[in-house]
Amino acid sequence: MKNVLFNGDAKDILIEGVNLIGDAVSTTFGPNGKNVIIKGLSGVYITKDGATVAKYVNDDDPFISTGIELIKGIATKTATDVGDGTTTATILAQTLVNTLKDKTENPIAISRELDKELKQVIEYLEKNKRTITSVEDLIKVATVSTNNDIELGKLVAETYFKVTKDGVVTIEDSQDTHNSVVFSQGVKIESGYNSPYFVNTTKSTCELENVLIAVFRIPLTEIKDIDEVCSRAMREKKALLIIAPKMESTILRTLVHNNNTGNLKSCFISSPGHGIYRETLLDDIECIASTSVCEKIIVSKDTTYLIGCESNQSVIDAKILEVKNTLSCSTTEFEMTFQRKRLANYIGGIATIFVGGYSQVEIQEKKDRLEDAICAVRAAMTDGILPGGGFSLLRAAKLLDLKYLSKVLVMPNLILSENKADGIDIFNFWEGKDYKTRQIGDMYEMGIVDPFLVTKIALENAVSVASLILTNGCTILNIN
Repeated sequence: MKNVLFNGDAKDILIEGVNLIGDAVSTTFGPNGKNVIIKGLSGVYITKDGATVAKYVNDDDPFISTGIELIKGIATKTATDVGDGTTTATILAQTLVNTLKDKTENPIAISRELDKELKQVIEYLEKNKRTITSVEDLIKVATVSTNNDIELGKLVAETYFKVTKDGVVTIEDSQDTHNSVVFSQGVKIESGYNSPYFVNTTKSTCELENVLIAVFRIPLTEIKDIDEVCSRAMREKKALLIIAPKMESTILRTLVHNNNTGNLKSCFISSPGHGIYRETLLDDIECIASTSVCEKIIVSKDTTYLIGCESNQSVIDAKILEVKNTLSCSTTEFEMTFQRKRLANYIGGIATIFVGGYSQVEIQEKKDRLEDAICAVRAAMTDGILPGGGFSLLRAAKLLDLKYLSKVLVMPNLILSENKADGIDIFNFWEGKDYKTRQIGDMYEMGIVDPFLVTKIALENAVSVASLILTNGCTILNIN
């Protein structure tokens, strides 16, 4: 086998991989989408989650596999950025690559034009989006993301409406067949792990229970700087989270080593914020959690959540009053946003949804849908909603002057309509069709909506990877 391919040969075999993963992922798309059964070393896995399907697609041909990996990249990025929309991003990327692969124009010029059209589409969608105003709006978003499961959609929406967009919702297995929610006090820190070696879950997070929190105001340069707090954690049989401005690599390696040997489960994150804001945030963390024990921590690349911290409620109540007074006197948007985030930490917007079922396969499938719904609801609360069913992109394709993207934007709607064109008035932005009931009407009133942010990120990521493939002139296989 050749290990270097050029021009058309290089692109064609990459596109073969794009089509393989695209066809597999699109199987799950929409209310009439089908489940995918995945057989792995650990058993059988059933899912309707596009990101999960994408993760398991592979091929023996390394060139085809390269095309697959490129699409896996945008599926992963979309899931990381907004937690939903991976199927849409994959469908858009696949369609764009196949639509433009035979174009004779300069591929670099096409790529630049795609960037211009992308900006035009996003501006159009942003102009027509709606903001979330009620829990009923959130129920619509969550229900769509849970594959029209009204019970799960309502559970997610009501939970998030209570903890607010600055809160956090996590998912755990229930001990019985029922779903339930537990609310607890918690803290969100905008800083994540400093080393991927702290990761201990398949979700690329570090999750620890019964955790001692230690806050340092100065950089940690020697192992003796953390001797006392490490000794206490080991003596009390607790995990440890260290927060400091900086940690020398020798200390970091020691923590990772102890993690691996099981002597002391730990994680390190850098102090959040900058300047005077850093000192304020550290004061908050110390007030809520320092030198006390938290039931659980969840640390991702960018964010840390402290859940169920032991705190002095009278001190917390005094701090809440202090932050509210500071917020009322704030004069800039930045200062007001900062104080609102502090207030959310003191109020403690943390919830855990316990998922029940009759088998582990059923529980995992429900958890996949719940995770999509949680991310979709959070995105909708932040940036508003659009008509679902692919109709917002269809409107853009029909009404905007687009040379390359027009045929691409109609594809999600075309798949949902089973390749049957619907003669719906293109000038009414919110009018569309429920492809489950075949009813035409206002998509908002019918509860078929998508978060603006999910649609935006999916489109951006699709155009990005398609541009890379279309401008590719040489593929080199180097696996020796």
